Amino acid sequence: MPSPENHFTSFKAAIDAYTLPERFTFPFYYQPHPLCLLAAKELQKHLAIQQEWQHNFGVDKQQDNAIGKMFGVLLVKNKAKEIGYLAAFSGKIAGQNHWSKFVPPVFDMLAEDSFFIAGQLEINRLSEQIKRLGKNPQILDDEIQLKNEIGASDMHIEAHRKHMIEARKIRKARRLAAETALSSDDFLRLKEQLSKDSVKDKLQLRDLNIYWRERIQKAQENLEQLSSEIAALKDQRRDLSATLQKKIFDQYRFLNNSSTSKSLYDIFQETAQLTPPAGSGECAAPKLLHYAFKWGLQPLAMAEFWWGKSPKSEIRKHLNFYPSCQGKCQPILKHMLEGMH
Repeated sequence: MPSPENHFTSFKAAIDAYTLPERFTFPFYYQPHPLCLLAAKELQKHLAIQQEWQHNFGVDKQQDNAIGKMFGVLLVKNKAKEIGYLAAFSGKIAGQNHWSKFVPPVFDMLAEDSFFIAGQLEINRLSEQIKRLGKNPQILDDEIQLKNEIGASDMHIEAHRKHMIEARKIRKARRLAAETALSSDDFLRLKEQLSKDSVKDKLQLRDLNIYWRERIQKAQENLEQLSSEIAALKDQRRDLSATLQKKIFDQYRFLNNSSTSKSLYDIFQETAQLTPPAGSGECAAPKLLHYAFKWGLQPLAMAEFWWGKSPKSEIRKHLNFYPSCQGKCQPILKHMLEGMH
């Protein structure tokens, strides 16, 4: 039977001289409480010497392939009134969710019997099938043929339109010249002939449009016969991915201080973005609070620090403390900290 004591860490140093926090940390703007600093220092020492797993944080050297991580500590009081702390990391470390000293994820997508693994395998299978079908050389030939037909259609129709413009100018000039040079009967016969020539040009344009439309349609049908299976597989993959993502969002269920559970999907339905960003629920703070609420541990204060190489996408420096992120964590923590003082 799991126990909260599996991840509850008692301080190695004496803490009797420290005053407990009067209220819980506001996660988006705070100065770390001295006991959180002490807990972070102990965790950092553990990170520096542990041999359980290997992860290239880039602490010693700023290697190109190094990946720093956000870590968090949560100061808690257990049912025996003992003060200690929980630790968590953001995302995964060394490709895993579970390591000693750290609380588990709210939902473990990497579990062997997880629907996520099965769903991801099916998506990968569809992707391989799409890739294999996409390598059919006939598809490229048909794409080129369709492009050539469209190009030829544009060229011939445009050439005929230019011919019609020039022919219209010539007819107009002949009509103007004939008004004074020909008799009334001859002028009427000329006008009738010029009108027939105009109609003939228009009919030729119509026929050209029909001719090239049929050729383009035939080329499109040839291409679609080969690409329709790929399109169907892409639709199937898209639908499967959306269903899998929704199911994942529903599995991430976060407890709050009142033991009220709410899914990641429902939490973000109350926001402007509606859909949770990638990685939502995997940050340290939600993991820590969920574990504490689940096992009846009283959260007292928290702090999060960066360990390792600075990322390119945002300002993060080794050993510095940072607030929780707004995009992914703010909606989740709003629910989790409801009713806490």
